[in-house]
Amino acid sequence: MPPAHFDWLQTADRHTELIDPVISVRQLARWDLRRKRHTHFDHCLVYATHQGEYVLFPPPLRPRATARYSAVYEVDLGVHPVRTELVLPSSNDALEFQAEVELRWQVDDAVRFIRSGRRDVPRMLRDELERRARGLVRRHPVTDSAAAEAELLAAAAGWPPLGADAGLKTEWTLRLRRNQQAIDHQVHLQGIAQEAEAKILGDVLGKDVDAAAEHREAALLRLQAEKVGLYEEYLEQGGARASAWYLSRHPEAGQEVMANLREDQRQLVEKQLELVTKLFDSAAAETHELAEPRRHAVRALSEVLTQRFPGATAGTTPEATDRPPAKDLPPGYGRTPVDPGKG
Repeated sequence: MPPAHFDWLQTADRHTELIDPVISVRQLARWDLRRKRHTHFDHCLVYATHQGEYVLFPPPLRPRATARYSAVYEVDLGVHPVRTELVLPSSNDALEFQAEVELRWQVDDAVRFIRSGRRDVPRMLRDELERRARGLVRRHPVTDSAAAEAELLAAAAGWPPLGADAGLKTEWTLRLRRNQQAIDHQVHLQGIAQEAEAKILGDVLGKDVDAAAEHREAALLRLQAEKVGLYEEYLEQGGARASAWYLSRHPEAGQEVMANLREDQRQLVEKQLELVTKLFDSAAAETHELAEPRRHAVRALSEVLTQRFPGATAGTTPEATDRPPAKDLPPGYGRTPVDPGKG
């Protein structure tokens, strides 16, 4: 039916957010011959008589004749969720609570709702809840929103349902919190506390890291000292003992160690022979001064011939002669005869 035949008509479907559950209002002629009714099957119809009475036809009931009725109301019976906010006072008038409210409302008595003349259901429920809650939360400071919320919800259990006077069935829940200014201030304080805590934790962890670094550095120094001691021991051994010490730690370098050992021995013998030759060829030395060097030369020659090179143990080195020391010999013993031609 065209909209011109309706006093009130909402173009609403099942998913439309409604603030007024009355979908349409249409006056009826006394002799209405139109049989087609443009109404939703799940909506109820409330007919008004000429005497001012209302007759309810819930779905799927419909009247067979409408001659005795002057108007018809089509009312939505669905459940409608609403989310809204309230501003409630605290014990300090300069600070306020903010309340987030979740509402679900539904027409329970269509005749009573039509008689109430209400149009904006969410606003009606919000105003009614605010009137009941203001006196309760005013006793609490804005910083104690949890206690205020608990007292409000406990008191609401004894209240009559919201919108009951208008024929509505409602369910609701509420969350109370500080106003945005108080929240921002608390968030700022929390940020300062977290920043200070992070700094303290950073200092503590930094000390632990520094202590660990110092411990590692001390361990490295001890390791270096041990290496220095080992190298000192190695260098103090000298000759064959030093080579044996190195070979015990690096057995794979045996051939190289033996070659170097022979080369060192050869060079040592050459140096000794060179010194003896220079000493005997020197004209500045007296004959008696050459007796001891001769004994050393003979001993070195014996070691070369018997392959007892320097570096061998003293107990295995044969003596070149068993004669007593030079200081115990008689005068002239051990001296080289003087050539009369050179005398």
